[in-house]
Amino acid sequence: MKRRKVNPLVRLINQNLKVGFRKAGLLEAALTHPSYRNENGCRLGEDFDRLEFFGDAILNYVICRRLFRDFPEANEGTLSRLRSILVSRKILMRIARTIRFQRFVKVSRGLRKDKNYLQAKVFVDALEALIAAYYFDRGLASAEKLILSLYDGYFDSRKLLRIDPNPKSSLQELAQKNWQVLPLYLHKNTPNGVECTVSVGTALKASAQCKTRREAEEKAAGLLTKKLRQDLVRRSKKSSSGRKLPKTSREPSRKS
Repeated sequence: MKRRKVNPLVRLINQNLKVGFRKAGLLEAALTHPSYRNENGCRLGEDFDRLEFFGDAILNYVICRRLFRDFPEANEGTLSRLRSILVSRKILMRIARTIRFQRFVKVSRGLRKDKNYLQAKVFVDALEALIAAYYFDRGLASAEKLILSLYDGYFDSRKLLRIDPNPKSSLQELAQKNWQVLPLYLHKNTPNGVECTVSVGTALKASAQCKTRREAEEKAAGLLTKKLRQDLVRRSKKSSSGRKLPKTSREPSRKS
């Protein structure tokens, strides 16, 4: 009996991710970014963006289910925070880098030439599309097994709670609550990327330099948030001395 020929892409993904894809068309659609499809005029059976949308829902369901099982004493707020961290772009990008996902995703030549290509959200989107494709190919149980294998080692609450999935939002919340102002972000282009300085008032500042503006803002916001929290803790311990928080400029700050 003649053996059925296996699609090379299916074989590659199955070997590298230890999965069992059977439908090459679904897999091809999940790994073909719209930029590549538009550049090359590809016609695929399923749409990348639709798969990404569905994969995001499956990912959230699986993560919520695992958290609900693993943390029976956690309240709704803690569970929500852990979920938001686990499905954040930061964690998904870590997973994509770990499995060297860029090897499998087809993108346009223009996007591939971009110096920030490996930081692109495209890999997060493609990972979610892949999850949806595997769900439609093999069912929920197999999709759940894939997700949990990708997240192996991530379900540690102590480690997770030290990760801030959205440092800019955290800084804004902290600044408004304690100083009644918005953070101000200033940018400067450098030979190595973008330098960002974020301030809360006139005396509270932090700077960071990264390849992209977004990364620089997030890193600077994280640094300043950490600095402010440490300062608030110190001051709370000395509250009996009557010392007050430093005064800040009340001039309107620009939102990022």
